[in-house]
Amino acid sequence: MKTGRNNPCPCGSGKKYKRCCLSTTYVRKGREGSTSERLVQDLLGFFKKNFEDRLDDAHFVFWDKFIPGKHLNDDILPFADINFREWLVYDYLIDEKNNRTLIDLYMENNRKLSSDEHRVLTMMKHSVISLYEVQEVFPEKGLLLKDLLLEGEYDVREKTATRNLGKWDIFATRLLHVDGVYIMSGSVYSYPLKQKEKILEDIHAEFEDYRLDFPDATLDDFLKESSEIFNFYWYDIIQNPTPLNLATTSGEPFLFSKAVFEIKDKQSVITGLKKTNGFERDKDDFVWLDKRNKEGSATVLGNIEIKGDKLILACNSKERLERGKKFILENIPGELIHKADTFQDPMEAMKSLKERPPNEDVNKIPMEIQQQVYTQFMQKHCEKWLNDNIPALDGWTPVQAIKTEEGRKKVIKLLKSFENDEEHKKRQGEPFYDLSWMWDRLGLEREG
Repeated sequence: MKTGRNNPCPCGSGKKYKRCCLSTTYVRKGREGSTSERLVQDLLGFFKKNFEDRLDDAHFVFWDKFIPGKHLNDDILPFADINFREWLVYDYLIDEKNNRTLIDLYMENNRKLSSDEHRVLTMMKHSVISLYEVQEVFPEKGLLLKDLLLEGEYDVREKTATRNLGKWDIFATRLLHVDGVYIMSGSVYSYPLKQKEKILEDIHAEFEDYRLDFPDATLDDFLKESSEIFNFYWYDIIQNPTPLNLATTSGEPFLFSKAVFEIKDKQSVITGLKKTNGFERDKDDFVWLDKRNKEGSATVLGNIEIKGDKLILACNSKERLERGKKFILENIPGELIHKADTFQDPMEAMKSLKERPPNEDVNKIPMEIQQQVYTQFMQKHCEKWLNDNIPALDGWTPVQAIKTEEGRKKVIKLLKSFENDEEHKKRQGEPFYDLSWMWDRLGLEREG
């Protein structure tokens, strides 16, 4: 019997199978795997020889009015071509009247297929693309994938994808069961994690519409006949990217905002800031904090920097800046003269940073120091986040939200998103943070 991933490992280590010997079960390509690869090439040759006149129609079904050469760069185009050619082989209905694919026609025209070829072709014929979520990554070996549409978890032998995929990534692919293991057929449609619910809701809605015409159809039937839908979700994100609506924790539009004051008496200003409730000293500068909640944490509303005879208030929204200017002038009257305000859109700021030449001094900082600083920052940030009022949680703190089923689902969704970001930082050789303790602190199952 196959050992379940959460069962004790057969080796006797006392660990769960998924944490112990699971990663060693991935094997090299066998006879069926080699046969399927050869058959795909034979099928493409069969199409070119007999159905070349259907290529334009196939392009239209798969791409609609999207023009790959116009919207995709040279790095992505080869992968888009792989996705198209695989769909052409597996799912495109060449004989729509009789519901026959290229594989059906190939098998009808090759009566001398070996038993291995016939078995592999039959498996390929019935395979479908589905949407998967990465549960575990075994570097250079394989993946543990959860099927979000048809259910089930699969140990997948896949080397290349482990270099680019991280925990909780979602993507569509076709799994083939060959030589006793699951492999990815070649097509991959990656999506942002935040698109997960939207894609799932849309597919289920499309399936319900499909069943109006085919009441006895299963979800497998729909995915087989409508697999180009995964390509649509993929290129639609490229063609129509969702605009970023950045906001502060209190819901105001995110905007880098600064107010510059001229200082009359520097010492009087510093004394006034020290005495004012809401301003806390941070080395040579000050932090402006909101009222503390019952857990003792408070939202940072802005930062105050004193440079020579200038005081600079920096906030993340225009509304906070106006509130901060008024607060400062009320508590330190007669010592400051407001000179100017500046604002910068966060997207423009990011663009300018990308265009700026790399800072050699930053690159000289040893990675272990960068990692240490980042870990300290994230530890403080995450501890604070647990008790912050989060707009995405309807203004509740994560600690409060997990007390209801709906709130628990929202917190899990946020944690998956955060953890996914950190996984990709780790894979890109950047400083990263291990968020596993947050799941334990909140009493949440990571597979939830």
